[in-house]
Amino acid sequence: MFKAKQDGGRDIGAGEITMLLDGDLRKFTEVNRFFVDASGWGQEGEPALTTDQFLKKVKAGKYYAIIEASQFQVHVGEYTLAKGNSDG
Repeated sequence: MFKAKQDGGRDIGAGEITMLLDGDLRKFTEVNRFFVDASGWGQEGEPALTTDQFLKKVKAGKYYAIIEASQFQVHVGEYTLAKGNSDG
């Protein structure tokens, strides 16, 4: 689970967004889901967002995790902390 510190994903490095773990399901609430090209060959206008299109949607303070992955695309969930959970 990756917590964005800046809008636009400027603080996301390679491999920062990892797979969603079972333990995350109790701590976080999904608020959005993105279909993102993972090959690096995607083009704007295709169903999957390019990396740049996705990063523009990243919001500071939100958490991100890969929900599903295939050879060329990933589904990335956007999360907030569930009620009663803290960041520490």
